[in-house]
Parts: sequence; structure tokens; C-alpha cells
Amino acid sequence: MRLLTPRFLDEKPIFGSSTGFRMAGGNIRSPDLAMMARARLPEGKIPADFIDGAPDLAVEIISPSERSAEIYTKLGEYFESGAQEVWLIFPERKEVHRYTPSLQVQVLGEGDTLTTPLLPDFQLPLNELFAEG
Repeated sequence: MRLLTPRFLDEKPIFGSSTGFRMAGGNIRSPDLAMMARARLPEGKIPADFIDGAPDLAVEIISPSERSAEIYTKLGEYFESGAQEVWLIFPERKEVHRYTPSLQVQVLGEGDTLTTPLLPDFQLPLNELFAEG
């Protein structure tokens, strides 16, 4: 399991796609990027195998071949298992869809800045995310 911990996220570890999260229904999901408050981890430590429950924030980079049904199944599983937000990144459309547990969606484009209450100091101008090269 690979853990990336930028200094401003000491209490909110960031996980890469090699980390598996066991959903409430038993499926294992490995988002492309995830963040989970350390307080939600067993004894505040990262388990050796899968993490039970969804991360607080799951980020999925959507490929053109992914079907809508697959995407919505993932969304449902993440929220049923405790996620607070799910970001779907559509590189080809240069859009980010930011979902909350009520399944409200905020669609952001290249000219927008992505923020989240989960990380109050976080700001990502999407023109930087989608910049070529």
C-alpha cells in the first residue's frame, strides 16, 4: 500500500490507486486518488490489507470506455460506505464533476477552481489540471 502525505495533510492521508477500500457491500474499490481522515482509520493507523469503508474523498479519472452504469455504481458504493465527496475527472471533456452524498453535482470546467470543505486550504485551478504537456 502506497501512502503519499503532503505536509499540509498530516491528519488526512492521501492514498494512490494501489490502496483498496472495502465497501459496505463487500466490493473492493481502488480510486485513482483518495483521502481519509486519520481518525477514521483503525487506531489511527493504516491497515496492512484493505481499509474498511470508503475514503472521505474519492477521485476517479474517467476513461472514454467507462460506461455510465459502472460510474454510477461506484458513486453509490462510495456514498453508501461513508464517502463525503467523489470527484469524477473527465480529461477528454476537461470537466470535473464534484458529487456530495445527496448526489448533488457541481460541474466544473477549465475556467473554474476546484475547492472542497474537506480541505479548506485546497484550491486547484482546473486550467492547470488540464494543461497540455
